Order: sequence, then C-alpha cells, then structure tokens
Amino acid sequence: MDDTTAFELDARDRKRLAARLAGSTPIAVRTSDGEIGLPPVAQRAVEQLLSGLASGGVVHVLADDRDVTTQEAADVLGLSRTFVVRLIDSGKLPAHLAGTHRRVRVADLLAYADDRRRRLDAVAVIADADQAAGVDYR
Repeated sequence: MDDTTAFELDARDRKRLAARLAGSTPIAVRTSDGEIGLPPVAQRAVEQLLSGLASGGVVHVLADDRDVTTQEAADVLGLSRTFVVRLIDSGKLPAHLAGTHRRVRVADLLAYADDRRRRLDAVAVIADADQAAGVDYR
C-alpha cells in the first residue's frame, strides 16, 4: 500500500456496512491465529474509517510523517492543485522543496484542513445568524 491510498466502496457495500455499524459492538480483527480485540484508539480509528466508507465518502489513509505532492494535497483538501500551490507560495500551507518539487508534510496538511474546516464552520454560523436576523446579501 502506498502512503496516500484512497479507499471507496460501491453503493451495495456502503449499505451493508452502514447496517452493521448501526450497533455499538466492539470491532475485532479476525486473523488465521484467531480474533484480536482492538485497543480503544485503534477501535476509534477503525470506526471512523468504516463510517467514512459507509457514508459514501472517499477515505484517505495517510501517515503523519510522510510527504505528499501538491496534487495529493489538493485531492485530500478537495481543492485544485493550482490553489494548493498558491497556498504554499503565500505561506498559508507549509511545504518544502524536494529538488524542484513542492512537498507537504501530512501533519501540516491535516492541520491546515482542520483550521480551514473551523473557519468555514464559523462563517456558516455567522451567515445563518444573519439570515435568521433578516440580513439580505443580494
């Protein structure tokens, strides 16, 4: 498996997985040596992975200490590669050069994504409050 593998399920498998996740039973891994119960951190990680797959989203598995290309960063953020390059060049997204190519550490990418999500959520709250107050943006 490569360090930036993306996973996605078809509709039938999503429905089956969602039905199984509806219960709150512990997740275990079955191996040829028997069943292994997952520690709490691994349990939460697997639940998040399975929930993302069941909801129909594309799930990316990334190692924090790895570097990704600007295209891979763009795919994770759901933005264009050109916009990601602008973020890097403006200093909003940390990156370094590998030869002549920009590379982004996954930890920095995920920190940027979290910050971006918080900012967008805050803007949505303000927009909802303005709409409730009757402020028109036309």
